[in-house]
Amino acid sequence: MKNLFEEFSPKTLKEWNDKIITDLKGDCFESLIWNNSENIRINPIYHQESVSKTNNDVSHQHSNWEIEQTLQKPSNKKVLAILNSGATALLLRNFPSESLEEVLENVWVQHIQTSFQSDSIETHLDAFIALLEKRKLDYNSIKGSLHYDPLMDGLKNGQFQGDLWENLESIQDKVQAIPAYKGICIQAHEYPNAGATITQELAFITAQLSEYFANSNKLSPHKIQISMGISTNYFFEIAKYRAVRILWTQLLKAYNKEQTKLDLRAENSIRTSTLYDPYVNILRNTSQCMSAALGGANTINVNSFNAAYIKEDDFGQRIARNISLILKEESHFNKVNDPSAGSYYIEYLTNELSENAWKLFQEIEANGGWLKNVKTNTIQGMIEENAGQQEEDLKAGTKVLLGTNLYPNDEEKMTSKIEKSLSTNRKAEKDFRPLNTCRLSMKMDLERLAKEGNHA
Repeated sequence: MKNLFEEFSPKTLKEWNDKIITDLKGDCFESLIWNNSENIRINPIYHQESVSKTNNDVSHQHSNWEIEQTLQKPSNKKVLAILNSGATALLLRNFPSESLEEVLENVWVQHIQTSFQSDSIETHLDAFIALLEKRKLDYNSIKGSLHYDPLMDGLKNGQFQGDLWENLESIQDKVQAIPAYKGICIQAHEYPNAGATITQELAFITAQLSEYFANSNKLSPHKIQISMGISTNYFFEIAKYRAVRILWTQLLKAYNKEQTKLDLRAENSIRTSTLYDPYVNILRNTSQCMSAALGGANTINVNSFNAAYIKEDDFGQRIARNISLILKEESHFNKVNDPSAGSYYIEYLTNELSENAWKLFQEIEANGGWLKNVKTNTIQGMIEENAGQQEEDLKAGTKVLLGTNLYPNDEEKMTSKIEKSLSTNRKAEKDFRPLNTCRLSMKMDLERLAKEGNHA
């Protein structure tokens, strides 16, 4: 068969740009340039020359991902129900460690991922190891992670624990018994949930990892998971998940650590979740899940579309699981390794984001590192500045949330559907300003509720 491309002569980037200028018929070429909060110049066309300084490497060698479901105060009945409905990973929160055996009754933990998040994480780890021993399971078959990140816990509380590093060492010692299990999960999704840019999220992840490596000799790269947020900037988010692997590789080199494949968890952003017109959140969640899947996330946790006003809901959780299931079983997103590799635009974004993040990381390191920059409120200040700009843009209409500031349904009433407090529980400053997460539409939501006579 004749190669169709032989009929077309190759064109340079300049020739393509000249053609665009001609077709504009006098309009300004610069009007097609998109400037954004990441300080990346987005051109109207990308070409092989656009990525001449990149290696065009495949970012990841897998295409499938685990479908994770979060359960608050889990019961055995609920755990079995969601596993039988498509989930392949559990994140269990806020339950007493002594009830672990009951919660996981008839659950084949050797065939799923089982993760925990708790204020007493070490006791949950002890209980889990005891359960594995009781069931005489092969520890090599056990997967999951402790959602344990004492640095992020301190940032959110405005104060670090005095025995932070001792506790970290103790937990890392114990988790060595389970070879594939992660002993720490960087809770980086908290950065965009508070309003950070993609560049800031990547830089703060790198700086936080650097802090851990500098202070803990026992922390091994293969025991680390990174949990990143996903926002609605589709192509940028794909590039973000690719860029973090570049930064991970660079940091491991800097610390002379063994090169290890990065375990990436994705959790869609609560920042862009809205109270009004909540079914639009399903579309946002789908777009975000697609970005994470194409970017190569190993585990994806999709929040319920109605999480802004309902504590925990079977229907919302089912829809969240089904987003991943449809992308896998009907759209076949899990069949191709790194499909964005070779896309000039995404390769360009990957390179720009990784370079910008590395530069910001170096500035943080030069200023004393992640811990010092948190204690002086430098990192919080950067996030707060961008969060404020996001709110101004939303109010001005230059940033759009469908159903909130674009095409809102003024007849929609939400008061009767709200099952939890909408007030933002901002923590008081202790040793430094805590990191406070907040939905972007919160102010607009409260204003509309007030018109309904609800002063939530």
